[in-house]
Amino acid sequence: MVMLASLLAQTAYSQLMYRSRYKSAIVLEGFGLSPIMSVNYEMAPLRYHKSFATARIGFGYLPAGFGQGAGFSIPAGASYNLLINNLKKGLTSRVMNKCKTKPPLFDLEYFLELGGGYARIIYPTSTNRNYFNLVAAFRTHLVIDIPPKPKVFQLKISVTPRIRRSGLVFYEASPTGGQNFYGGFSLGFSI
Repeated sequence: MVMLASLLAQTAYSQLMYRSRYKSAIVLEGFGLSPIMSVNYEMAPLRYHKSFATARIGFGYLPAGFGQGAGFSIPAGASYNLLINNLKKGLTSRVMNKCKTKPPLFDLEYFLELGGGYARIIYPTSTNRNYFNLVAAFRTHLVIDIPPKPKVFQLKISVTPRIRRSGLVFYEASPTGGQNFYGGFSLGFSI
């Protein structure tokens, strides 16, 4: 009986505090888990009160260069996204003002994303590689309230240090003499 009451209380309290309730998205990512560019399918199977978990898999392209032919990558990752803006204040002001009881047409939500990923790098003319990365990102969702369900556009700026036996590596020497920083961006939209 106590467990049932606890479950009901948790269900009542677990009203989602964010509007971007998408279940799947297409994401274009640059310099993230895949070394250059990739197109990913992302899904949000677990959604909580102020956070959600995502999983993604994709296909990336690696241009030819430095004695290697063109290659491709298969990035996969999982992350946890925590809401960092206070929507409760915005909801309270909309409910308290009788003239504005419906949600706005456009809304921005901000999330902190933490997770990890793996990319299988395949070069037909060279040695294949495996990359493991951590992901720390600032993610924003633009919610456009278009019936029957809101459309969500996302922008993410990330730091993706590579995991090596020696520890985390945030940058490495480039074959051309510069430094390559492990970080990237992504743009996506809900489907």
